[in-house]
Amino acid sequence: MALRRPSLTYGQIGQLVEREIRVKPAKSLSFVQHKTDFVQKKVFFDVNLSNRLQLFDPDDPARYQLYAQLGISLALPKSWLLTGAYGFDITNNFDESNRINSGSVLPRVRSDIVNYLIEGDTGLDSLYTEKRGTTLNDVHYRVFGGVLESMFSGFGGEILYQPHQSRLAYGFSANWVRQRDYDKSFKHLDYQTSTAFGSVYWATPFYNFDVAVHAGKYLAKDVGATLEIRRTFHNGWSVGLWATKTNVSAEDFGEGSFDKGMYFRIPFNGLLGASNRSNYSTRLRPIQRDGGQRLEDFSANIWWDIRGARYDAFSEMTKRLAP
Repeated sequence: MALRRPSLTYGQIGQLVEREIRVKPAKSLSFVQHKTDFVQKKVFFDVNLSNRLQLFDPDDPARYQLYAQLGISLALPKSWLLTGAYGFDITNNFDESNRINSGSVLPRVRSDIVNYLIEGDTGLDSLYTEKRGTTLNDVHYRVFGGVLESMFSGFGGEILYQPHQSRLAYGFSANWVRQRDYDKSFKHLDYQTSTAFGSVYWATPFYNFDVAVHAGKYLAKDVGATLEIRRTFHNGWSVGLWATKTNVSAEDFGEGSFDKGMYFRIPFNGLLGASNRSNYSTRLRPIQRDGGQRLEDFSANIWWDIRGARYDAFSEMTKRLAP
């Protein structure tokens, strides 16, 4: 990609000299002469108030929890990162739910969520190590392992091939997981499984809409595909829809017939009056069942995470480069 803008330098005959700005693929250094780490913090702590919402319950349209969360990030050698979070309950009304027993005929990988919200109202939310990197210029990867989320522990990885200046990308992610006990301690239940997904991504040229299709094996050992459509606005706000259909029949799936919902992401950059990457993101479902469920923060996420640095997103901002 080449951009032209006027230079402040003029030739002898007063003609305007134009310079070219070229954006080329990033290259990793084969030999690093000097490397410093004294300007980087090794440990990050944060304490914040957060909430959990459960909407669309026919018995009560809104159940909630308000809790304090202590988070930690520790930089380890070789670009590894240790990340953890512990939640302390302040108040909640999940114990009033009449849907503790979901009646699901599938492995209860998500429909037992109320048990976690009641017995694990205070407990370890996550504690895992992770490494991210880029190789061969266009190949991005991440590997991770530990207590991945409130309901599952395990390990896995993801790889993404993003050709330079292409609106198409291709990825693969795989995990092995074991279901955690309801009290969110280091104990586990008997259920364990593996998941794997092949993904195709398309950054459409239409109004910043992004489309992704994931096909593979889900947490309840069902097989199928997920379609995601998101739109990201220039201010960082993002909204999207998804739907998943697997080989689980509508009858076995239960109420709702198949998994679907909405995605929201709200950045705090403009709200807090300072430059930062903090944001609030959530997924809303009409009802939580077990078919078509993934580890949503550990399955096919790299492409969404690097959106701001992708060529298609960068090219939308080229007008800001010219004076």
